[in-house]
Amino acid sequence: MRKKTLSIVFLFIMAIGYGIYVSQDKDNLSDLALANIEALASDYELPELEVTCNGKGGVCWRISRIECTVHNWPDCEFSGYQHESCLSPC
Repeated sequence: MRKKTLSIVFLFIMAIGYGIYVSQDKDNLSDLALANIEALASDYELPELEVTCNGKGGVCWRISRIECTVHNWPDCEFSGYQHESCLSPC
């Protein structure tokens, strides 16, 4: 009985060892997955972007709700967006 139990345990250990050996022999990641990992890991930088805003009025300024004392003209307030523009005599 003891010999039979040891034989079963030995076969079980051999099966586990063979399973580990076979799993190490395979490539776990496909070529596509490896290419994606390489692309994500590559060192790249975004291009530099220069934002130019005028000091008082012009690009990056929008019309304010506050009226200027000169000809009841609306004053400008800084917005930071280049698509907005405002010129004021104030």
